[in-house]
Amino acid sequence: MSIATSVKNLMLKLAYRHKSDEGSYIAWLRGKGVRVGRNVHLYSPWTIDIDTQRPWMIEIGDDVSITAHCSILQHDFSWAVIQKMTGEVVGAAGKVTIGNNVFIGQKTVILKGATIGDNVIVGAGSVVSGKLESNAVYGGVPARKIMDMDTFIEHRRAAQLKEAVECATEYRHVHGRWPEQTVMKEFMWLFAPRTEQSVIGGGRVFTHDGNMDSSRKAFMNSAPQFDSYEAFLQYAKGQEQQH
Repeated sequence: MSIATSVKNLMLKLAYRHKSDEGSYIAWLRGKGVRVGRNVHLYSPWTIDIDTQRPWMIEIGDDVSITAHCSILQHDFSWAVIQKMTGEVVGAAGKVTIGNNVFIGQKTVILKGATIGDNVIVGAGSVVSGKLESNAVYGGVPARKIMDMDTFIEHRRAAQLKEAVECATEYRHVHGRWPEQTVMKEFMWLFAPRTEQSVIGGGRVFTHDGNMDSSRKAFMNSAPQFDSYEAFLQYAKGQEQQH
């Protein structure tokens, strides 16, 4: 991170003290009347704008991650244009509902009246209006369905090894050595032995938002693609030599 970016972030934190950290912002939102569920994560909270003009019009479920520079609106100012044309004031408001287990990518704008179902991923830079059904991946302007979650899960499983190799190889290019296993913790399903020691060593990979029991079960009932981390690194080295 550059010095200029660090200074800018510090100034933003000072200007928006209620957004200084995730906990402070969530407490402030609840105090205003926004309904916020459990395990809600606001990444770089001082960059996130949640409209509190009518806070009772926003409901955020459990296990929701909202990333940097996102906005949630429950009203607009379109009536000002109509007023100039006809003299009328035509109010505009719409409840925003975000379901459970939802990820909102960076710079997404959620417009008034939007509803997002459960188990949904919204890609970065999307504009959400209307209703996004549960169990799907969406993206674009306006946000449209890209694929259902079952397809997405299979896609991610298929892509994981290639991305793990790229991650390890780029680390070597930058640091001059192959990464320690802890650096590759999110990819541990590929190479870690199915033991309690691996579960404990995995830390947040297993415990995130209270998922320890289900993650341990899934981990123990699966088989690694490689016999060890060293075997994975040998594979990565072979892939690098081929390219």
